[in-house]
Amino acid sequence: MDFVGRDGSRVLGLAVLLAGLACALGASYMYSRADAERSMLEGQLWRLRAPPAPVPKGQAEALAAADRLALQFRRPWEQLFLTLEGTSMPGVRLTQILPQTAGARSQLQLAGEADRPEDMYEYLRRLSGSGELRDVHLMQQRWDEQAHIHQFQLAATWEQGPKQKAAP
Repeated sequence: MDFVGRDGSRVLGLAVLLAGLACALGASYMYSRADAERSMLEGQLWRLRAPPAPVPKGQAEALAAADRLALQFRRPWEQLFLTLEGTSMPGVRLTQILPQTAGARSQLQLAGEADRPEDMYEYLRRLSGSGELRDVHLMQQRWDEQAHIHQFQLAATWEQGPKQKAAP
């Protein structure tokens, strides 16, 4: 037997040792990530199984107000804006839209400007005939001497319920 060491076996042994250490570090890292994920999931499960905390009296009223506000954001605003765009006409410009939601019906106040009073009255007729707005009426109008325009305010009832589709 030859017990004399060779130079190549040392390098090979060192390479195997480094590869083994790299594998051990990689396995340790994967184990620690899996353990952290398991702990996080156990915490979520514990929170889901816990009974809900009772809501204090004052906070219940605040939650109800927040629910009413959230209900306003679920309104069909796009349909209202499409209706207003569909009834637009030259010579009339809307300057303010002020919805006041309350249940399925809402009051809507519109402010605008018209070049001629005839344009303003025609716009009022178009809004009345749109089908989306009901009880459209002129609340106020005035002539602006400096700008040479008629300023007006309208009020209408905005029906927000779901539309019934016509049968074929």
